[in-house]
Amino acid sequence: MKKLCCFIMVCVLLCSSFFVIPTSAAQEDFDVQSGVLIKYNGSDANVTIPAHVTAIGDSAFAENTKVQSIKLNDAVHVIGDRAFYGCSSLQSVSSGDRVTEVGDLAFYGTPYLDQSSDKYVMLGSVLLWYNGTSGSVTIPTRCTAIASYAFARCEYLKSFTAYEGLLSVGTGAFYGCTKLSNVSLPGSLSAVGAYAFDGTPYLSKAGDFAVVGDGVLLRYQGADTEVTVPDSVKRIASHAFISSKIKTVTIPESVYSIDAYAFADCTGLRDLAYSEGLVTIGDGAFRGCKSLTEFKAPSTLSYIGQNAFHGASAIGNAVLQGDHLTVSYNAFKSCTSLNYVLMTGGVTRLYDNAFDGCTALEGVSIAPETKTISPLALSGCNKAVVCCNEDAAAKSAFSDHTVNTVMGDVDSSTVLDLLDASTIQCYIARLAELNGTQTASADVNFDGDINIMDAYICQLKIVHLL
Repeated sequence: MKKLCCFIMVCVLLCSSFFVIPTSAAQEDFDVQSGVLIKYNGSDANVTIPAHVTAIGDSAFAENTKVQSIKLNDAVHVIGDRAFYGCSSLQSVSSGDRVTEVGDLAFYGTPYLDQSSDKYVMLGSVLLWYNGTSGSVTIPTRCTAIASYAFARCEYLKSFTAYEGLLSVGTGAFYGCTKLSNVSLPGSLSAVGAYAFDGTPYLSKAGDFAVVGDGVLLRYQGADTEVTVPDSVKRIASHAFISSKIKTVTIPESVYSIDAYAFADCTGLRDLAYSEGLVTIGDGAFRGCKSLTEFKAPSTLSYIGQNAFHGASAIGNAVLQGDHLTVSYNAFKSCTSLNYVLMTGGVTRLYDNAFDGCTALEGVSIAPETKTISPLALSGCNKAVVCCNEDAAAKSAFSDHTVNTVMGDVDSSTVLDLLDASTIQCYIARLAELNGTQTASADVNFDGDINIMDAYICQLKIVHLL
């Protein structure tokens, strides 16, 4: 009996070791941050996504040629761009019933899409791929999103219908569908990716302003160089004006988003007029617009994307304000004429290289409310003087730059006096000019505007009443 007990204990220990060790090792293969699977570092053929993962990040499995099957958990809602790109052995993806968003090229280069026997290859409520051959298609009612290139180059497709509830159409979704002329899209559609309908008769006959769904402007196809966007537009889609010959554009208050690369390489665009209501300027939205001369953000703005104004080399000044505004990586990179930047308290985040290579930048005023600041935000701005309060986060963030903590000290004497107040008043009356550093220092109350209030505040401080 004793031998039998010992034998059972040994078996239990062996079994215990057998199950515990691989589970522990498998967990180490997943780099997860705040619920997002950033990278899978394992080599298993069959992968089960851990229960605490809510999103598969961009390129998390990209180019992994060993993975053959993926089992998603019930918590995963989002699959990022190129998440499984180039996974040449991936044949099946199971579960994922709650997936509502799949990024560009997420499954490109995998046999998973082509080998499916389903007419509509869906993951959750996302239509990933169409395997049918019909000339007329009505997608399933549960579909809320069409993934990138889902119908691309379906040369037999002539008619397409989607039900109310469709929210987004991905990049290139119908690209090259050379016979597609009849398209019925619901009012619920609020986002359309770049080139979604390029190469289709449907787009070519849509008029100067191709507007679909809930006010999404797909493309401007007119010849006018002075353009007023219709009031019906709520969102200017990616690449809508790319490389257009426009010189002036007026954007109505109804527009809340200018998507990625919407005006990229509009080299003749000089004047940009927009109203309060704009919330997002996407990545590269005005990249290469080398004729723009200034930029003043509306107070409603919350995001300026990566490379948003990269290479807009004629911008001489910028006023950044907004509703918890984030200025992302390289937002104003290589704006080589940028002389000064005024930032209000509405700017909360300033990321790496935001003004990288702005070699003419002389002055930057940064409000005390701006707390998240990358020390690299002004990389390559060797002449820039940072104007801020003594206790502002900007002072320590830019310790390798010249920092002026006496706001209003336009003569750089380190003392605020009547000469400073008088100089600001003369500037307001257009009797004097200020250089970039002086202009940044003159915005004493960080409201993005130099006016009589700034001079008044200086006077109060001089007589110690403030």
